[in-house]
Amino acid sequence: MHPKNSTTPPAAQALLTVHVGFCETPIDNRGIQMLAIAAGTNVEDALQTAKVLSSGLGQICRHLHDSLNMGELAYCDGVAALGFLAETVSALVWAAEKGIEAYAAEGSAQ
Repeated sequence: MHPKNSTTPPAAQALLTVHVGFCETPIDNRGIQMLAIAAGTNVEDALQTAKVLSSGLGQICRHLHDSLNMGELAYCDGVAALGFLAETVSALVWAAEKGIEAYAAEGSAQ
């Protein structure tokens, strides 16, 4: 049967992430990152995780703001946690974006 006349939807390939290291944590002199987003993770899962983490990041920021506004102390560990979460969210979004770009480039090459 000619594809134009088919009623079955075309098979869609899942969008997958690419490998992205983050937090500049190499574990050897070859530049292998200790923390990384794995290639081949479903983009939707990566973006859902980024959404949840960014929500937590916002909550921690509000708590830190309220604490400082009330004259309480701020601790470096709390600020470091904010930085870690921000880097993680950024890496997840970056891996998803690059995966989508790679899929689009692959699709236009065919």
